[in-house]
Amino acid sequence: MAVKCDQLIYAPVNALTFRISGGTKVLVPHELENRIYSLEGPDGLNLSVGLTIPIKGIKYKINLIEKKEIKGIITYELSVANRTKSSIYILPMLGGNRTLFLWNKLLLNVFISTEEHDKCIALLYRFSADPLFLKFEKALCKFRNFIDKIDVDPYHVLFVFSVPKKHTNNYESFINGKYSELQKLYKLNILEFHDQDISSQIGQILFKSEKRKQLLEKLLDVNLPEDSELYSIINIEEETFNPKIYNCKK
Repeated sequence: MAVKCDQLIYAPVNALTFRISGGTKVLVPHELENRIYSLEGPDGLNLSVGLTIPIKGIKYKINLIEKKEIKGIITYELSVANRTKSSIYILPMLGGNRTLFLWNKLLLNVFISTEEHDKCIALLYRFSADPLFLKFEKALCKFRNFIDKIDVDPYHVLFVFSVPKKHTNNYESFINGKYSELQKLYKLNILEFHDQDISSQIGQILFKSEKRKQLLEKLLDVNLPEDSELYSIINIEEETFNPKIYNCKK
């Protein structure tokens, strides 16, 4: 028997996103150009783009609101930002895996450029006074390619690294949208980093899956040339750290 929940339930999903579930039918989404810009609810509740709210002690600046419906159950995911492509294809250049880099807990995003540094690998984290994070900070600062640590505001810290020399060509291939031209060993490193296999979306992009090509052709209603990449080229602006998006102070 289904359990009816009339209360709104707020829960962090990861460092970027929190979810609203429960009695979501009381929420009224307001849209502009097919994008939700606010959720209106009872007792004057108004969750709008640009608002910063705390969820279980974590401050989220709402920049994106997405409605999801599965079998009649409606939830909303409110996010600071989408994951950058650099988070998927560039972060593994530093080694390790998602767990090592606190992917779900504190890592917000990865960038290839900042206001102070160009063509780099920049990791944006939520600051935490937890001794484990402070120990993690010290470990990052000891990386061979470490360049800079920037306390962007009381809630966020940015770690900047140079691109490892062995990945110079991979880095350029990524910037140019040539995902399939990444070195084979590095492709496997990417899959291992994210605990994915070759049949995953990441794997299909890196190894140019015929299945994904056919899907894209159907969605786009086009015939793609055989040498086409199966993922869009990066938007440099989206892959460059912008303090305003994350509610940081200069």
